Amino acid sequence: MIPGGANSQRVEYRIAAADINPYLGLAAAIGSGLWGIEHQIEPDAAIEGNAYDRKHPARRQLARTLTEAAEWLAKSKPARELFGEPFVEHFAASREWEEREFRRAVTDWELARYFEII
Repeated sequence: MIPGGANSQRVEYRIAAADINPYLGLAAAIGSGLWGIEHQIEPDAAIEGNAYDRKHPARRQLARTLTEAAEWLAKSKPARELFGEPFVEHFAASREWEEREFRRAVTDWELARYFEII
């Protein structure tokens, strides 16, 4: 838990990847905060200790693949209201394309693992 009081508090945002576009990361963090304020969404109770060591409800879990994340984004009403239909459609489609292209690639690991079998 991050110490603070009613008049002084801070939030840490640690979900983003190291290679995130900083403009998109900040827009998502600020936009989600504004969405919560505008819709009077109460945050969950503070988590003490290592959040990665805990089991979270399905509604609080992160997407497991890029495709899953893109699908969630495409279905997100808040994302569409905050960032607009054209951006959400394009960005989700480009991430789905990226995942499809990745799955078409043959990696060094696959070559080393399966070359002897072929």
